[in-house]
Amino acid sequence: MEDLVAASGERVTSAFRREALFLGSLWVPGNTFAEELNVTKGRESALLGWIAPITKADQGKVTLLNDFGKWRQSHEYAYPTRFPVTLEGTRNWLGALLESGSRILFLLTDVEDRRIGHIGLAWNYDTSRIEIDSVLRGETAPSGFMAAAMSWVEDYAYKEFNCQEVDLRVLESNKHAIGFYSRLKYSPTLKTPLEISYFDEVAKQQVTIQDALITMTKNLEHSRGVPELILTAGPSIGFREKHYVADALANGWNANHSKYLTTFQSDFTAFTGASHALATSSCTGALHLALAAIGVGPGDEVIVPALTWVATASAVAYTGATPVFSDVTSESWTADPASIRSLINSKTKAIIAVHLYGFAANMPVIRSLADEHGLFLIEDAAPAIGATIQGGQAGTFGHFGCYSFQGAKLLVTGEGGMLTTNSKELFERAVKLQEHGRRPGTFWIDELGYKYKMSNMTAALGLGQLHRASAQIEKKRRINDWYREFLASQERVRFQEDLPQAEGIAWMSSFYLEDGSEAERDELMSHLKKSGIDSRPVFPSLTLFEFWKTRHNSLPVSAQIGSSGINLPSGVMLSRNSVEKVSNAIMEFLE
Repeated sequence: MEDLVAASGERVTSAFRREALFLGSLWVPGNTFAEELNVTKGRESALLGWIAPITKADQGKVTLLNDFGKWRQSHEYAYPTRFPVTLEGTRNWLGALLESGSRILFLLTDVEDRRIGHIGLAWNYDTSRIEIDSVLRGETAPSGFMAAAMSWVEDYAYKEFNCQEVDLRVLESNKHAIGFYSRLKYSPTLKTPLEISYFDEVAKQQVTIQDALITMTKNLEHSRGVPELILTAGPSIGFREKHYVADALANGWNANHSKYLTTFQSDFTAFTGASHALATSSCTGALHLALAAIGVGPGDEVIVPALTWVATASAVAYTGATPVFSDVTSESWTADPASIRSLINSKTKAIIAVHLYGFAANMPVIRSLADEHGLFLIEDAAPAIGATIQGGQAGTFGHFGCYSFQGAKLLVTGEGGMLTTNSKELFERAVKLQEHGRRPGTFWIDELGYKYKMSNMTAALGLGQLHRASAQIEKKRRINDWYREFLASQERVRFQEDLPQAEGIAWMSSFYLEDGSEAERDELMSHLKKSGIDSRPVFPSLTLFEFWKTRHNSLPVSAQIGSSGINLPSGVMLSRNSVEKVSNAIMEFLE
């Protein structure tokens, strides 16, 4: 967890190393997480076999170790090191690999679960890159099997670690392997002369041969296909989440009923830097608990930016208080401090700042405003896990921070949220309210409370997602950079921008059209849909909803962005090729 904490507030450049360091003792015995290896011909897919992570329990499987040793012996020509193969030596090799913290090894089996070979991923400390290694077909395999295994591992590296390129190393003398990798679109990038010295058991003498180690590289972005329908959002679910959820399902009861819930909350504080965290059933529930904990009620006013999802203001209404809407800035689309100041009066109890679409609000100025007027400050950081302001995490500048794990967010649990605070007093107050208002340690209820709890199984999924947050944050930012690159020539396109000294996560890559209208925006969305591209309109200004029992000033920026803004496909699994297709369709419409 030290690396995870160190990564908070940083732009991640070596996500694999951080993630791999956590993998050392993760896997449980057996092929619980085996996945299919398939070969696709046309639209049909045929099952070839299975791939599953090697575990520490496998160190005790003599037949498996014997197979590994036999395979190594028969493929000695492919290794730069030559030595006698023994059962104990093979066990030690596997043990060192599992303990390394920078390598993962997968077992390959056919459809009848017969062992065929293995393949691995490694972090190369010399180049700071991901490398495919230990590629070995020890037994006869169906046609296309090893190519499918390579494709699966590439996809795993791409999904789990946001890896754009992978390397592998092969001896120059191994012409068969070089030909195989070349057909898979790997290209030579480096040649390192190598002298191989070993004892020839047959000739009974030391032998030295000259060879070279060829580094071959593949760009995974260039090889990613474009789906028929490019969706607006979508999560990345990996082995880790499957393991945690399966364990919670099987063992997360009785004495372990809150194991993952407690760990999720604890690790969330480590990631954000907040002192306390309380998991909730939704971000809306977290907002309601925060407002209730600070005593917001009938007769109070709470200032909310007009450009946000309705839940931000709905939570205010739940308390009987009145939401009062501020405008936003045209650059960040987050609350305009000048607009907030103009709305503060004797009824104002709190301000809710929203980090819209993962872009950070101006928290230093807004916090200063709140302190100046003795107001509470709550952050709606629903889509902004990992966004930073002056090095601090979004959600940690106010009295409370509220996050969402809804299915379209960066980190997903289906539904769910988190409430954070640096105040022990406010945290205990929120915990009591979430416990139906019962007196701690008893079943005595002394005030009206609520139930916004998260289940242990939901927390298990959230914990797995949190432990992969760094790579997913980096990918979101990269997607936004791609859109800006491809659409740089479009003068009317106005992207949502980071404030100075802030770095958002671009949960949604979004823009509005300068001098655009709602009708033109809708025509653009229709054009994208015809091209197989999903999109969605930016949230409309909350002032347009007639059920609010309050009057509103003119909020021109919120109205403009809300009527002409568009959310582009931004799912964390989106490839550069898909972003280019979306961008080309936008340019086709605008030009």
